[in-house]
Amino acid sequence: MKLKSHISVLAVSTVFLFSSCEKAVDFYDFYNKDPKGLSNKTYEGPEVKMGNGTARSWISVNYKDMPQEVGIELTQGALTNLPQDPTDFANETFVLPLDQKAKDLTPFDHVVIDWNPQGHEPAAYQVPHFDFHFYIMSLADQMNIPAYTPTTASLFDNLPPATHLPSNYIATPGGVPQMGKHWVDVTSPELNGQPFTKTFIYGTYNGAVTFLEPMITIATIQSGQSSSTAIPQPQVYEKTHTWYPTKYNIYMGTSSHNYYITLSNFVMR
Repeated sequence: MKLKSHISVLAVSTVFLFSSCEKAVDFYDFYNKDPKGLSNKTYEGPEVKMGNGTARSWISVNYKDMPQEVGIELTQGALTNLPQDPTDFANETFVLPLDQKAKDLTPFDHVVIDWNPQGHEPAAYQVPHFDFHFYIMSLADQMNIPAYTPTTASLFDNLPPATHLPSNYIATPGGVPQMGKHWVDVTSPELNGQPFTKTFIYGTYNGAVTFLEPMITIATIQSGQSSSTAIPQPQVYEKTHTWYPTKYNIYMGTSSHNYYITLSNFVMR
């Protein structure tokens, strides 16, 4: 979630490097190997420059071609030399294309990382953190979401049926250009007097759920501590006959020491 008045047209430079990188074999491979012992297969998106390092998306699938994890890999340098001007929107936004395999098996089209050097309102989120948006819409449609004005308010305030959001979620006021309206879990620790470390956001626009978003402080990621957290689920899903995640994870690679933000434990909806 990032409450901005404007986001410039994104200029994203991608470098297609196909070197292998460490994934979550520690978490999931053991349980998803086939009888012949074949491991999960990983499909990677292109590397995108971020800070002094790179970021990229990836998906791992098991021998049955079922998704195991969809996520983001951040090199150590990606968390250094990031812009510190909270109005430098173009340089604080990183678009990560997804491999076609991820698009075929999940509802997601692409991922956008938003860096918030001073956080954003409300007050609970005014600490340096990242918004990891997994979009259920095309990049072109995302970029066409306008600013929230009296003229466009009806598009943001056209909410999906209540069954399309988890029961504990409420909509925040207004909306954000090139994002939409954000929904927060009222039971989240940071909304109940605890410090903000990580949380999970839903997004909507013009009557549809448009993104799922782990929102995580840079301190939490850099701590290297692993966590796996249940994603609150709606009763009805935006797309059907596709795989939706039920957990989000934060961990560090055991040999590469890169950082991973992932969605896992997929269920067919």
